[in-house]
Amino acid sequence: MIKKGIIIILCLLNVQAFAQWKSYYPEGKSNNKDVKQKIEKDNFVFNNHFFSALKSKSIENYEEALEHFQKCIKINDKLAVSFYESAIINKVLGNFNLAVEQIKIASELEPDNRWYQLSYAEVLFANQDFKSASVQYKKLLLKEPGNKELFFLLADMYIYDNDFLKAIEVYDDLEVIRGIDKMISMQKHKLYMQLEKRKYAIKELQNLLDKFPNDIEALEILSEVYLLNDEKEKAFDIFKQLAIIAPENGRIHLTLADYYRDQGDNTKSFEELKLAFKSITLGVDIKARILLSYFHLLAVNDIMKDQAYTLAELLMQSHPNDVKSNALYADILYADNRLNEAKDQYLIVLEKSKTETKVWSQVLFIQAEQSDFEGMLKTSEEALTYFSTEPLFYYFNGIANKWFKNYDDAISSLKMGVEFVSGNSMLLLEFYSSLADSYHATQEHELSDEYYERSLAIDSNNVLILNNYAYYLSVRKVNLEKAKKMSLKCNELEKDNGTYQDTYAWILYKLADYEQAKIWMQKSLANGSDISAVVVEHYGDVLYQLGNVKDAISQWEKAKKLGVASKFLNKKIEEGRLYE
Repeated sequence: MIKKGIIIILCLLNVQAFAQWKSYYPEGKSNNKDVKQKIEKDNFVFNNHFFSALKSKSIENYEEALEHFQKCIKINDKLAVSFYESAIINKVLGNFNLAVEQIKIASELEPDNRWYQLSYAEVLFANQDFKSASVQYKKLLLKEPGNKELFFLLADMYIYDNDFLKAIEVYDDLEVIRGIDKMISMQKHKLYMQLEKRKYAIKELQNLLDKFPNDIEALEILSEVYLLNDEKEKAFDIFKQLAIIAPENGRIHLTLADYYRDQGDNTKSFEELKLAFKSITLGVDIKARILLSYFHLLAVNDIMKDQAYTLAELLMQSHPNDVKSNALYADILYADNRLNEAKDQYLIVLEKSKTETKVWSQVLFIQAEQSDFEGMLKTSEEALTYFSTEPLFYYFNGIANKWFKNYDDAISSLKMGVEFVSGNSMLLLEFYSSLADSYHATQEHELSDEYYERSLAIDSNNVLILNNYAYYLSVRKVNLEKAKKMSLKCNELEKDNGTYQDTYAWILYKLADYEQAKIWMQKSLANGSDISAVVVEHYGDVLYQLGNVKDAISQWEKAKKLGVASKFLNKKIEEGRLYE
């Protein structure tokens, strides 16, 4: 169903076409009845096709509309409207060459029809015939010499044709009529810059500023041109003027900060930087990038550290409702190793928004650094309610459960998290090694070995995995030669590590190589393992196997004082003999 408004328009257009049709076949010039009948018949057919064409056009059935308009042209090729309508449709369909032909005919048939002449120029432009379009716009300007829009359209044609000088001439002509106009001045300025005529570009801006001395945009652009022209003092003078005109403009203060820093005046530079951070017109993201530049200096420069904290606090004041403000402040605290304060700020962020993945991660990293496994378990569980596909949250949940010896829960979380790891081999390694440890704890040794092998397939030189895998094999008394090889590699990669030396010594012990076991055990003790109850007890076991029972008992007693060792330790001491 066609809307009433469309029907009215169609009828009006039909009346126009019919009037043009009647003017071509004047009445009263012939008494021939057959001629009159033919005229009436053709008139009826024309109007029928024309009306049908307009209906098809209204519902965007352009191909059918064109067919009807072509039939109208065939009946009467002296009516401009049929050519005009066909041209408009062909322009829509991208048939620009055909559109140009048709609109040209329409404009020639009705040279005084403004819309036809204007459409002719538009179709030429659509066909990228900028020169012909400019000729057409000049013709229109002869009839409408004060039309600002036509001047701009003519200038556009020259610009598209890369004839910037002619475009400037058009703007000059318009300026004579309208006087100094911001839009005209800005366009001329841009063109002069394109032509690398900076002197003239500057002059255009100066002319504009003579009339509008406090135009912020013009002043900013002029200062930028001065900077490009290496006229820093002139640029600086403008920025000082801008700071007075628009003191709330953060970008201006930011530029002044850069200027003073280049001049070596760090005090003034920071004062301007503070004003920039106080400004609500300067976006959070820009301020964030500036703050991030401070991070690598926090640990080595106390002045820069103090400045970073000042700016972070100003950021929170100027953007109190933006979670990025608190997050950035927390990042600075974290980088400065103020973990508790950083965690508090991150938690403030999470109170405002639960959807900040990075913030959840940072809280978990801090809890891991603080060995806060209870907090890690709680945080990871809550984070997973919002991000059920985030592997890192499953990892922390698994680690926390493993700490509390909830091995089944740990394995469940770790296996779930593995499914969501993509393109991060190091994170995958962490999952595999944790699964290996967990399966060892549940005595599912085949699975434990499988995940250790997967871990080493990612990083064959990972000393922690090499050591743990080798040690667990020695505890189980299986694949001892493989364990020995891995442990030796571990000690070659990281020398003088008491823990790794103890593992190698213990494997040698299991292989009954007691003399070498003693040597490596002594190395371990010399490198700090003398405070480990387990290592000291191992040393006692080695001494016992070498027949030195007295010294063995002495080491066992020392181990007992240091803490928890094996379940046989008391029995060893009481009976003075080895139990395993």
